[in-house]
Amino acid sequence: MEDFTAIASSSPLADFVRVEKSKMMLLGAPVTKGKTQDKAITDKIEQLSRAIDRLSLLHAHDALVILKNSLAIPKLLYTLRTSDCSENPLLMCFDDTLRTGLSRILNVDLSNGQWLQASLPVRNGGLGVRSAMMLAPSAFLASAASTLELQQSILPEGIKDLIDQSVVSVENIWTSLSGTSVPTSEARHIQKACDRPVAVNHIDQLLSRTANEVDKARLLAATATHSSDWLQAARIASVGLKLSDEAVRVAVAHRLGCKSCKPHVCACGKNVDARGLFL
Repeated sequence: MEDFTAIASSSPLADFVRVEKSKMMLLGAPVTKGKTQDKAITDKIEQLSRAIDRLSLLHAHDALVILKNSLAIPKLLYTLRTSDCSENPLLMCFDDTLRTGLSRILNVDLSNGQWLQASLPVRNGGLGVRSAMMLAPSAFLASAASTLELQQSILPEGIKDLIDQSVVSVENIWTSLSGTSVPTSEARHIQKACDRPVAVNHIDQLLSRTANEVDKARLLAATATHSSDWLQAARIASVGLKLSDEAVRVAVAHRLGCKSCKPHVCACGKNVDARGLFL
């Protein structure tokens, strides 16, 4: 039990609420790892699960856009940037919930490799529905770098030059994810600059694991210029830009290499496999 100095009832601090270190929050962000951070992430998982139940009632194109831009990582990003969550196993639970929900919305089954591709940025061949585990180190490092000057201006002279061990720890995780050294100081405060090497490393891994030329061609096509425009276009039904559920399912299946149909014989007489490709 820690010893605390008694506060006089007349003191301006008398009405302050004493908070344990493990439960400290600052501007809505957990200050340390522990129960508070776990609760913050758990709350986001519950919110995501509830959102997916409702999104599954919408058209697939609408649901995909809303999930990607509003209800998945965007809801968690503030916590990822303000608290060191990189090694929190609950991020894997968040990703599992997101993966299951994405599969449910799009009506496709996602293998580990297909989920990895889906969680990459659109420019790197993914769907832009980002993985929390993949993005967490980049988000935290960019936030720490962008606020470093302000931190040093606030801290006393004696401790302003101390090395933040949480940043060092996250840098090591980031290096293992990106396969490269940390970004230069000029770009370190930009989250996209931190995230880009991680995404490039993962698409390179996918390319290196391809079992055949067909999958390699599919991955290269997914990263080609303009091949992802349909994921970025505004879904305006009146001008033909809103895709049907079946069109979204097939487009995603071909992009990620998922099964899109049962093996069958095409009307032209050729055999078609489960991915909709001629044998």
